[in-house]
Amino acid sequence: MKTWKHFILTFQALAVWITFCAYSHGQAMSRLSSSFIARGEQAMLEVAVTGGVPIGFPQVTPPQNVTIQETDIGPATQLNPGRKLEYVFQYKVFSYETGKYKIPPITVNVNGATPQSEPLEFVTEPLEFVIFDPDELEWSELAVEGRKIRYASFFRSLNDRPYENETTPTEIKIFVPREMVVVDWGIPDFERDGLAAWRFQPSPMRSTINLLGTPYFSVAYPSTITPTRTGKISIGPAKIRLITQENVMDPFPRWVNKEIYVQAPKLEMEALPLPAGAPKGFENAVGSFRLSASSEVSEIQEGDPVTVDLVVTGSGNLDTLQPPTLADSDGWKVYSTTNDQRGDERRDLSGSVVFHQSIRPLEMKKEIPPFRLVYFDPGDKTYKTVTTEPIALRMIPGPAKAAEAIAQSLPVPFERMTDILALLRPAQLTVPAIPAFPTWLGHAVGALLALLLIVKAVWMRLAVRLSKNPESHVRARELQEISSAKSADDTDFLRATGSFIERHLGSHPSPEIRAVLAERDAVCFRAEKPKSVLDRKRRDEIIRLLRNAAMMLLVVFTLNAGGTARADDISKQAIEAFDSAKYEDAIKLWLSAGNYDDLSADTLYNIGNACYRSGSPGHAALYYRRALVKNSGHQEARQNLRFIERKYGSITVQRPDYQYALARLPLVSWKNTLWGGLWICGLALLVFPATLPGARVRWVAVGALVIGPLLVSAGLLGWRYFPNDAEFAPVSKQAVIIAEQVALHTDAARTSPEVIDAPPGSLCEVIRESGRWTYVAFASKTRGWIPKEAIEKVQPVKAPAPPKFRKPKADGKSA
Repeated sequence: MKTWKHFILTFQALAVWITFCAYSHGQAMSRLSSSFIARGEQAMLEVAVTGGVPIGFPQVTPPQNVTIQETDIGPATQLNPGRKLEYVFQYKVFSYETGKYKIPPITVNVNGATPQSEPLEFVTEPLEFVIFDPDELEWSELAVEGRKIRYASFFRSLNDRPYENETTPTEIKIFVPREMVVVDWGIPDFERDGLAAWRFQPSPMRSTINLLGTPYFSVAYPSTITPTRTGKISIGPAKIRLITQENVMDPFPRWVNKEIYVQAPKLEMEALPLPAGAPKGFENAVGSFRLSASSEVSEIQEGDPVTVDLVVTGSGNLDTLQPPTLADSDGWKVYSTTNDQRGDERRDLSGSVVFHQSIRPLEMKKEIPPFRLVYFDPGDKTYKTVTTEPIALRMIPGPAKAAEAIAQSLPVPFERMTDILALLRPAQLTVPAIPAFPTWLGHAVGALLALLLIVKAVWMRLAVRLSKNPESHVRARELQEISSAKSADDTDFLRATGSFIERHLGSHPSPEIRAVLAERDAVCFRAEKPKSVLDRKRRDEIIRLLRNAAMMLLVVFTLNAGGTARADDISKQAIEAFDSAKYEDAIKLWLSAGNYDDLSADTLYNIGNACYRSGSPGHAALYYRRALVKNSGHQEARQNLRFIERKYGSITVQRPDYQYALARLPLVSWKNTLWGGLWICGLALLVFPATLPGARVRWVAVGALVIGPLLVSAGLLGWRYFPNDAEFAPVSKQAVIIAEQVALHTDAARTSPEVIDAPPGSLCEVIRESGRWTYVAFASKTRGWIPKEAIEKVQPVKAPAPPKFRKPKADGKSA
């Protein structure tokens, strides 16, 4: 009963926590089906609420000369891709007076996180739109099935003179006769110059209007554009494919799908430069923003990092916004920032973006300092600054200051590498795909020993019942006493042995037994004690056994020595080519040493060095990572990889220092330590039922039960926290950026907006491929499209060919 009660309380607490998290990131948004509404046209207004359950229909204050009416639908729920569950309210908007209007912020009351809490208020951003005269429309004609259809279309923006980096709503709008049956509205294909634009998609809300004495309906393609430079910019013309249904006689009437194309004319604008006098800290934020900061951690130990969630809300260039910065960074180590990627809401001018900023205190701190965002507000043409409140922080002194130590510890020296480490001269260029000692051999030996101990333990329990001669038990007990006796010399041992032979082995022993009796008589019945009873023959036998074992190793060495001469020649030639700056020849020689799967980690490391000397840091990082896949404890490859990532700013997996300390031993060593400890514990436990009380091997088993758990703990921790990039993505999906000056794109096209620069050597995960493009993800939670030739997988599908390096062209200075 208590267990069930605890389960209910835990479930309620979890539900409250989830609800609180949802409400803490809740917001309200307003959007129009079109920002350009013809006079007399009915458009749709939606008010969407996420992170809470709204109370009643939100009241909308209409601008003068504009009518806004509630519909019977609401609140409807919908789950859009990339968004949370939304509660949507719909309104009709129309006017008969042309001009530019603004819907003021709309307040939405939402239930609190708990039944006892007060209701919350979410407020939308103001919404601008234009009522235009339909006589301004430019008409075009289209021939469909022998008849002419008149349609109108345009590209329009709410601001014809935006500032650089100012995001402004822009849309394509099409007016077609209602008699046309359009079953699919295609994505427009257009040109752009000097601006970035998110994908234009048709709005699901349709509007109706009478034009030229005929009923028409309109479809809007809303999105936003952001100028990337000053001066003349343009977008369009746009070509849009529509699929219509036509009734044809063939010979009977039937419906067929027809493809038609409509055009939207080009839109030209002028982008203005930002006013001079930008304050310190201004990056590229243009719009109207609010900033809040929070952290899930309020208590840390000295030296531990802390993550702060920064939420920027408002209207502006949210997609290209640089993260807010610390107002006072003294005493803090600031790491790179990640952000949650926005989805289809990129077409909206308003919204929010969340940044995750990791910082680490370099000294004792009582609070996280405020963050600030400097932005330019195009509404009043001024620069503004928003800051957050400081966050209280409790820091626990580290072990070095636990006893109020006066001396301060010095910082860890920084690697001042200005170049990669030198070549390695490995003993062998290749390693067999199947090792000389298979990994299962140790388990087989342990299992065999365990089986022998189990058989002996079972035999000791059953021997008493199966045996019919009680004298055998006496003989076994006396033999155990003789073997465990601790006599000071060999005399007592030989006397006990002779007594045992005379009592239990009969009057006609074998020649070997009679030899033992003769030795007993010669030693025990002499006046003086002998120095030793071990003759030279016994020692020769021991030496002979060791010699036989050495001969077995010699046979193994002889079998593996067949390819040594050729490997030595290749290694020598490759090193000579490397020293002569013939790096491509050195790479070809190392790759020709054997199958790629057989190449050693040292060989792959040397190939990485040659790639770096050839001026390709991306290929160098690729082969360093391949060396680490072959041998995770290869310190030279790890150090050179770290140097390249730091020098070129590569995007990679950030790890704490202790994981790099664990990497001093290869991963297989930690695994073998774990399995070795488990086998030691298991065999030690089996020793006790398989031996008699007082046996010496039991003392060894006791020691093994102390050492075994320590080995298990060390191996388990080393295996668990070993720096393994497969936690970010499986090795089969990992790839490295090998080209330089590469950028991620929002779509599989070079004309699409750029997301982030991808420096050479960056590690990414291949998600999917499409033609000549690949969709990848970085450890910084950034995704985008990248040309396929700019990356190469860490684990190649087929044997890799020698990389081809781009050499600079000779000119008048270099020729």
